[in-house]
Amino acid sequence: MSTSINNEYRTTDTVEDTTIEPRRSTSSVLLMLLAFAVTAGGLIWWSQSRGPVETPVATLPGTVIEEPAATTPAKDRATASANRERAERAAPRQAAVSRDARPLASNAEPKYPASMLRAGVGGTVVVLAEVDAQGNPVNVSVVERSGERDLDRAALSAVKQWRFEPAMRNGKAIATSVKVPVDFKPI
Repeated sequence: MSTSINNEYRTTDTVEDTTIEPRRSTSSVLLMLLAFAVTAGGLIWWSQSRGPVETPVATLPGTVIEEPAATTPAKDRATASANRERAERAAPRQAAVSRDARPLASNAEPKYPASMLRAGVGGTVVVLAEVDAQGNPVNVSVVERSGERDLDRAALSAVKQWRFEPAMRNGKAIATSVKVPVDFKPI
């Protein structure tokens, strides 16, 4: 007697997959984004570290004198008045403030001409601005050219729209002229 073997119902042997999957590499887009973020952070840090450091100007505190009450006797009011006069004479005079005109920090950056940016052209333009006592530029001209007409024009148009902190002599605002360097650096 022979026994028939039915192969249809036979379970297949399980085979383990022994192939090793290759490691996935980091996406090149993610690497470029990381490089861009690091570069941008470095540029921001560098530009802030190069900025001018403004030293605060200390002012002398004024003498505080209280007014005598209206109900005090006349003798007390006279004494208070004399004390106030003495304090005003004894208070040190504030030093006369003298400084040159300077651009306000809120001024807009000059617009980089697109053709110069595409070409990677940069330079520095020195602009002479005559500033009135209110801080408005009256006359603006180029003193040192960058070698590119478009950069010179962009610097002139920007400085014409700027506002300045006026120059001070002996505590009074005066009209003066100031040289302003305008840098164009392609990134």
